[in-house]
Amino acid sequence: MRRPLRITGALLSILALTSCAVNTPDARPDDSRIRDTINLLLEDMQAHHPDLVNWKSQSVKAEINRKLPTGKATEAGWTLNWPSYGPGELPQVVLPWSLIGQYPNHYSLDTNNYSGGSIVKQSVATQIESAQLKGDTYFAAIVHIRQSQKDPTWIIFTSVPYLPITDIAYGWAHLENKKWVIKDFGTALVGCTSVPIEIQHEFGLSCP
Repeated sequence: MRRPLRITGALLSILALTSCAVNTPDARPDDSRIRDTINLLLEDMQAHHPDLVNWKSQSVKAEINRKLPTGKATEAGWTLNWPSYGPGELPQVVLPWSLIGQYPNHYSLDTNNYSGGSIVKQSVATQIESAQLKGDTYFAAIVHIRQSQKDPTWIIFTSVPYLPITDIAYGWAHLENKKWVIKDFGTALVGCTSVPIEIQHEFGLSCP
């Protein structure tokens, strides 16, 4: 079972800022909030997935204290990409909307490898997130959740890691006994042995 997130100085700082500041939803977060959020993500990953850490703490500390990229709003969060970075530094970070305390009116999709289906209710989206993340809230964002119109018991979704520990991936969930179950997940040919062909085609996907 995943341990609860500790209330650190960085988190307290973010909570204080989000509780008293009026944010412009589509505006870039300020540098101090960006740095605090990155530090919190790094701390959380080190505490819960130390085997996945592929950066050097001192290198990243120096990196984020230099001029930060502008970034952009995506469905997963405020996304920063460094055009150049050194050994042990981060190439990209996605800042969760829940941590920076704003939710944009306009954003880019993190992936466009499928279309079709329909938007799901928030209650269903929460169930899909829970089934995929299993409480690992700050590991990845579950976005672009679409429900089949041909057979509403099928849902496709995308997982976007907040830190660069793995690639963006997608998965399929199926409603079984009134519970959403993850049937397959990965980066390519996902669902080819478990999802009906007509459902794959609905989302513009196919299998060999």
